[in-house]
Amino acid sequence: MARPRVHSDESILDAARTLVLESGARAITIDAIALASGAPKGSLYHRFASLNDLLAEMWIRAARRAQVQFVAALDQPEPMAAALAAACSLYDFAGAHPGDARLLAAMRREDLIESPLSPDLTAELDGLNRPLERAFAGLARRLFGRATRSTVEATVCAVSDIPIGVIRRHLIAGTKLPVDLRGQLEAATRAVLLEAGANTGPGR
Repeated sequence: MARPRVHSDESILDAARTLVLESGARAITIDAIALASGAPKGSLYHRFASLNDLLAEMWIRAARRAQVQFVAALDQPEPMAAALAAACSLYDFAGAHPGDARLLAAMRREDLIESPLSPDLTAELDGLNRPLERAFAGLARRLFGRATRSTVEATVCAVSDIPIGVIRRHLIAGTKLPVDLRGQLEAATRAVLLEAGANTGPGR
């Protein structure tokens, strides 16, 4: 019977994230992660094929968490309400998961991950953004009646680019998100979508 793990993968990834945010990805070593997490170095090599694989899993975890919250927010019967909820979900995610939000805001995955990765992680990274691409296309179709390059671009700008740009400034600075900012993001998202000709009626 296998012995239970004393140090969970989650705690190891949390420790790696803290170190990356404090020192930068290129300064991180397996030894440093082992020391910060309390997990034996051999255990890390057993669970993760390489330092790059560990950092990739840390990045994927953060991205998946944000995606799940964003896509769930789209489950609204009216398209405008769905768009506003999705935009505000980015604010809510930053409040609920500040470490992951700061990681995603401060670093591109190219800054963290160097090749080669294990084949499974390479495939997972390649498909990481597909749920978001489908979500943006579906929302654009609901908002504008069609998912063309221009309507998808308007949708991404309103519900993703603007919120991320505003929130990122606070995350990079390490300052708390202003309470009023959520309502301002909602107003900005609505204004951009209305200017682009979005549908304000029931979903289609």
